[in-house]
Amino acid sequence: MSHQTGIDATPELKQFLARARRGSIRIMKIIISNEELVLDSYREPAQSWDKDYDQFLLPLLTPQEPCYILYRLDSQNAQGYEWLFIAWSPDQSPVRQKMMYAATRATLKKEFGGGHIRDEMFGTVEDDLCFQGYIRHRSSCSSPAPLTAAEQELQRIKVTEDKVVWDERRRIATPTARAKVTMEFGLDKRAQTLQGLAFPLQEDAKRALQQLQQKRINYIQLRLDVEKETIELVHTKPTETHELPFRIPTDSPRYHFFIFKHSHQGQPQEALVFIYSMPGYTCSIKERMLYSSCKNRLLDEVERDYQLEVTKKMEIDSGDGLTEDFLYEEVHPMEHTLKQVFAKPRGPGGKRGNKRLIKEAGENGEEN
Repeated sequence: MSHQTGIDATPELKQFLARARRGSIRIMKIIISNEELVLDSYREPAQSWDKDYDQFLLPLLTPQEPCYILYRLDSQNAQGYEWLFIAWSPDQSPVRQKMMYAATRATLKKEFGGGHIRDEMFGTVEDDLCFQGYIRHRSSCSSPAPLTAAEQELQRIKVTEDKVVWDERRRIATPTARAKVTMEFGLDKRAQTLQGLAFPLQEDAKRALQQLQQKRINYIQLRLDVEKETIELVHTKPTETHELPFRIPTDSPRYHFFIFKHSHQGQPQEALVFIYSMPGYTCSIKERMLYSSCKNRLLDEVERDYQLEVTKKMEIDSGDGLTEDFLYEEVHPMEHTLKQVFAKPRGPGGKRGNKRLIKEAGENGEEN
């Protein structure tokens, strides 16, 4: 699911990224210049990450000029220091630049190494990306700090699997959910479904769906509150198509409703797209089970009670490649309606000669 621009990092930038991953750099600003990713500026640590944050970051946010910023935290995972990946795309910047930066984001992440990135942020104004903005972002994600790969596996094996079976069997008798638990655990695949599980929508989420139906908003993000067994509203920030990849959390599952405005066959159109984002095994088995199980009942309620017709439903593990081209192809798939017609095979080339006539034999056995 990737539609990239062909823009790549310069050799100098690649060398600098390798140096930065070792921890000697606090922050670096990367821009697109002459169709290449280049280093614009950087600074080394002065104090702790939180004290350096606003002092180092805010001066790099230039009005009307998008950029990428990589900010090093003081925490570490199995691969080394953890980083924030920040995409700055001010409202006043040209649309072409916004689209180019959105489409090149996956290239830079791959070049730097996704395993080093703890969190991603997207901002159009300084308030989105300042230190308090980052605190709000973490609060909206409402998820614990990421574990190492070894810790995740240990947690899944020793704690989660057995607990999930017990919790969900007990949940069968509750009025908020009637579920049949079917679980399949494998070496490479763990698929779990809870058929018919339904969590009620909270009031804020209901109001947001009403506003979406009235087209007063164009984007909704929802999350499950596992403890309360409800579906809660995260936010309804106005979202352009090029901003959509940055709305997808990298460490927690979400449901998204997005009105995709586009042109099809010369006519302006709108399509309601439902996106179920589940960032792989960074989430617990219980979360994967519950989000997967509540999805269909949520869609049924949205279409039945709010008269919202969902044009396309999709499941993703990250926002990478969630571009306008990709959405267009999903909403308007190429129709392969023409079947190949097989003609009768032609005979061998060249003159075939006259047809043979078989005559009746005479009385003496000779041909007449």
